[in-house]
Amino acid sequence: MKERIKYCNLCNIDFSTMYRVQYKNPKEWVFVCEQCLLQLKKKYSDYKYGGTWKK
Repeated sequence: MKERIKYCNLCNIDFSTMYRVQYKNPKEWVFVCEQCLLQLKKKYSDYKYGGTWKK
């Protein structure tokens, strides 16, 4: 079976669970880890959640 790898768009570390969000202009979908998501929520009140990705 092929291993699925996805890196956090902010800290560039591979995590088994990632969160798809839009948070800055232009509004592009990116994957972030839980720790970076919590920081984004504080800094960007208009962020948009788009789902959870798991290995």
